[in-house]
Amino acid sequence: MRLRTLGGLSFEGSSLGRPKPLLLLAYLTLEGPRPRRFLGELFWPEASNPANSLAVAVRLIRQAAPDVLHDDGVRLWVDLPCDALDFEQAVRAKQLETAFALYQGSFLDASELPEWGTELEEWTYAKRESLAETLRELALAFAERQAALGHFEHSTLWAERSIQVAGAPDAMPEFWLRLMPLLVAGESPLMEEARQRAAEWDLKWDGNIETARARLRQSFLGRELELTRLRHQPAGRWAWIKGGSGLGKSSLLRQLTGLLLPARSGLPYATLEPLLKQVIQRGDEAILLRHLAAQDGVWLLDHWESMDEESRTLLTKLRHLGTQATVIVTSCVEPPFSVDERMELGPLTAQELTTYPGAFEATAGLPSLVNAWLRSEPVETALDTRIQSLPSHAQHVYGALTLQESPNLPLIRQALDLTAPELALALEYLMDAGFIEPSGEVRGQKAARRILAARPTLEADLALRIARQLNASAALPFFQKSRALWEKQDLQSVQRSYQAWAEKALQRGFPLKAAEALSEAPPTKSLTLLHARALERAGRFKEALLILTDLPTVSEISALKGALYWRLGQPDLARQHAEAALEGEDEARAEGFNTLANLDFQQGDYASAEKRYRRAATLWQTLGDNARWAGVLNNRAAALSAAGEDAEAAFSEALTAAGDNLVMRARTTLNLGQVREQRGDQAGAVQAYQDAASLAEDAGSLNTSAKVWNNLGALYHRTNQTAEAKHAYEQALTLAKKGGEKLLLGMVLANMAELTEDQEAFEEALRLIEKSGNPAIVARYQAVYQVFIARSSRSAQT
Repeated sequence: MRLRTLGGLSFEGSSLGRPKPLLLLAYLTLEGPRPRRFLGELFWPEASNPANSLAVAVRLIRQAAPDVLHDDGVRLWVDLPCDALDFEQAVRAKQLETAFALYQGSFLDASELPEWGTELEEWTYAKRESLAETLRELALAFAERQAALGHFEHSTLWAERSIQVAGAPDAMPEFWLRLMPLLVAGESPLMEEARQRAAEWDLKWDGNIETARARLRQSFLGRELELTRLRHQPAGRWAWIKGGSGLGKSSLLRQLTGLLLPARSGLPYATLEPLLKQVIQRGDEAILLRHLAAQDGVWLLDHWESMDEESRTLLTKLRHLGTQATVIVTSCVEPPFSVDERMELGPLTAQELTTYPGAFEATAGLPSLVNAWLRSEPVETALDTRIQSLPSHAQHVYGALTLQESPNLPLIRQALDLTAPELALALEYLMDAGFIEPSGEVRGQKAARRILAARPTLEADLALRIARQLNASAALPFFQKSRALWEKQDLQSVQRSYQAWAEKALQRGFPLKAAEALSEAPPTKSLTLLHARALERAGRFKEALLILTDLPTVSEISALKGALYWRLGQPDLARQHAEAALEGEDEARAEGFNTLANLDFQQGDYASAEKRYRRAATLWQTLGDNARWAGVLNNRAAALSAAGEDAEAAFSEALTAAGDNLVMRARTTLNLGQVREQRGDQAGAVQAYQDAASLAEDAGSLNTSAKVWNNLGALYHRTNQTAEAKHAYEQALTLAKKGGEKLLLGMVLANMAELTEDQEAFEEALRLIEKSGNPAIVARYQAVYQVFIARSSRSAQT
């Protein structure tokens, strides 16, 4: 059985044909588990009883395919192969052929879906455009890579396919800017159609096949190749070297043997004066041309567009007459006449700079920067000089691209309020000068960012413009850079941005980063509460309680205070606030029940703890907070284990609830290791700890990783496996330092000090632990320290 959604909607291998049940399967397949109530209201918004309509659809699905739809009483989810899922996986893996083979048409194309409701219709169209646009971008990027290698026929084929993706939204001007050179370079029959589409945005691309290929092709594989070609030019041939400012045209010219004629302005024929000394006073053009045509040798003319006008005119006429001399000209523009040899210079490649380690990374291969780097001069100074020579629009576009991790040209056009032609011209300047790739990626971004940071007003202005165009969580780094320029109308967006970013950081297991960000946020009640919650999860309980002091004592505040007082070893206050939280909304009740369960667990009443954990789990599940739900199921499993019951199934349930939340899976597996260790299953405990360490590493959760390695070290420590314990503690110490949680750092240092019998290190570790404000852990390590001192004393006497 397989769900087909691309090019139509059908359930292959089953008899199900009703539109709504099929659409329900498609939605759950792509969006994951959803609550029943939500689905009923989404799919049957006009029904008098949405739950009943949903039940009918569920029954039809199960009659057609009994094992596809799953239900836990609250949520529905499906386990079903689907072409759209396979397509998304192929796109992520950049498997272009596979993605196009799977894409048989636009999402749900031609499906008859009556009475689907506005919100569901919007979801369908959004998903359709998203999948199509993803495929279009994949094809266009691949075409650019092929063009960079000089495979222009192949690149044009994929450029054409990018235009023809069914279901894609109207392309933005940036798409046509990237597409036109690809079509011209491969002489595509779609070129004229693309020109017309681009003209709708007032975009013009007048380049020919040579200019298009030069723009797309990567830099030559070494200046030796250019030098060889130029040194072997026969007499009478004209060569033209094109390249943007700073790409080494003049340097290349100086490596050749011949008469160097730098561009000069001012008096007529100033550039050609060294060749015309004997006849220049006569001023007759015909005499000057005959004199030049009769000379031989190699003329090296540097910077065509800066020459005096009379020299340019004379050389243009001379080209048509012919010369005995070999003429080599450098320029930033195309030649005004036909030439025998044309070269396009770009940045140096990493291969060309292999003999200078670090040069390519520092300079992105821009020759003017490489020269500065080799002279041990600041690369930023050389780059800044080149930036200053750019037009104003190009400077601003370059600055905006520099601020972004990956180029978003539509966003930049909106942020800088540029027309499509203005953006096109700015990008042309930047590409010709080698500042950016065709995709907009900045070369030498690190140096560019340092330069921009040295101009704080410009950086803040660009950052604020970008922030105003982004969604809440993505905007935060840009709002942070533009704090000095915030206006009154920005304040709500700034607060929403801090809230969204911090919530995501908490979900991904980075509470300390969330707390650090929120410490600088404009204060509101919700942000202060979120800040306290982040500090609580980072183990900074005293700080969290302190910032709650001035907030009104409502149920959600009571819930968090209850959790904090429990952490700080004040059970009476913890119980008082947790019970008050039970009078509030579901989220406060869930946290209240969890704290009461923790108190029961602490007092050894595991049966009561398990019941309260179950209540909290039900509430978190209803609220859709999977991370908290999985966390409470984890606690419940620990309570069952402490009561002497087999908790493996309960831990398995917690792992299932954690889903793809790697941090929660790591924490649950860590607890499972502790349970196995307590019942004497050392091998099982080691395996669980190793699995937890791998999960935490994949999640990027430093503190969880440190806790896992600390537990593993303690296990080896207790079983006298000293070398293994030391290695595990060292891993934990490195991670704890990076994570920045003082309590955890102190615990690891204390364990390491006990292992190595270092009394001074143990005392420093105790000071760190005592600052945490967690009396239970403080008492535990003080007791361990006393045993350590007693043992050391006996060893000394012996």
